[in-house]
Amino acid sequence: MATAATTAGGTGSGGSTGGPVGGGTAVARKKDGGPSTKFWESSETISQLETVRLWIGKHYKKYVQNDSPSSKSLAGLVVQLLQFQEDAFGRRVNNPPLTKLPAKCFLDLKAGGTLCHILGSVYKYKSEQGWRRFDLQNPSRMDRNVEMFLNVEKHLVQNNCLTRPLVYLSPEIEQKQASKLKDIIKRHQGSVTEEKSKASHHIYPSLPQQEDEEWLRPVMRKDKQVLVHWGFYPDSYDTWISTGEVDGDVEDPPSTEKAWKVHAKWVLDTDTFNEWMNEEDYEVDENKKPVSFRQRIIPKEEESSRTPDRKERKANSAGKKRRRSPSPPSTPAESRKKGGKKGNPGPHWKRRGHREEEDTEEDMTKDMDDSSAGASMEDGCVSKNEHSALDPKPKMMPTNFGITGIPCKYPA
Repeated sequence: MATAATTAGGTGSGGSTGGPVGGGTAVARKKDGGPSTKFWESSETISQLETVRLWIGKHYKKYVQNDSPSSKSLAGLVVQLLQFQEDAFGRRVNNPPLTKLPAKCFLDLKAGGTLCHILGSVYKYKSEQGWRRFDLQNPSRMDRNVEMFLNVEKHLVQNNCLTRPLVYLSPEIEQKQASKLKDIIKRHQGSVTEEKSKASHHIYPSLPQQEDEEWLRPVMRKDKQVLVHWGFYPDSYDTWISTGEVDGDVEDPPSTEKAWKVHAKWVLDTDTFNEWMNEEDYEVDENKKPVSFRQRIIPKEEESSRTPDRKERKANSAGKKRRRSPSPPSTPAESRKKGGKKGNPGPHWKRRGHREEEDTEEDMTKDMDDSSAGASMEDGCVSKNEHSALDPKPKMMPTNFGITGIPCKYPA
């Protein structure tokens, strides 16, 4: 069964185990559905775009022969197209004129794949308009650029690179919500059918309680990078991270031969983001219970994910940067007067929460002569808060996260 807004190319395959996000740094989701510029500018991606360049040169020769693009220029054009999509049709746009093209369309880099058709179509439009170059950031060209995307969408549908969902709404859905869902589906170029056997998607009532915890799923691997999908966000929010930042393999996606069984929030979120959502995030079984066929990984918080050794190294580095020049020698009386206010010289560093104890602690320089006191202060001129950061005992141990315990069974 064809899936909603899916491309002709797949997303990747791989292992079968999962675990917590690792690598010592917090993995952050993108703030919007804009392009991952580093990915498109990478040498590996530019090398793969050579196949796309050759295909365009053969099938759209008359539209590019006067200005033949390089693989690098194609990468730059893709970044511009993705950014225009977000700016013109993204979540923050009121009444967008077009539903965003699926992010997967742009990742199909094989010869004759979806990206080939996208780029061939825009070069054809550029030639027909008599443009010397693309200008997707010019407000005066906004209408023409939107029209160009409409032509791209039409071209993808005609070449079977893009399919729209044919939706069956369960009778269990309340009539008022069913009417709302129908309007949303049609507004995004989908269709509704009363024949369940013909539908690509079966929609059931929304779940009574939604998950609050953020999670991710590895979906593609390229060299030392992994593309992770964030739960209940569209694919355009997927993030490229280094392989060391996620302890989980890329698993095979579920079969799409059967109709998707998803709950109503799949449709509602599609309208929110103006982009067809990822069906896997909303799947339910025959009992209308949520299911997941691939691992879901909980990202660590940045502070919790640091190991004690790493925290110590960072604190030591910061302490060295903040070290001040030694203060002039002070008399024992002056030392006692300052005791506990700035840094107490000597090896007995106190952690936060011991201020009262420090204030009453006997001054350690009182029995020294002036030269000894000055030398002692030179060795210990770091402030009390800095000493706290240098404490070798870890104050926060890393939190261990695992995979959420969700049954992995494909619905009948």
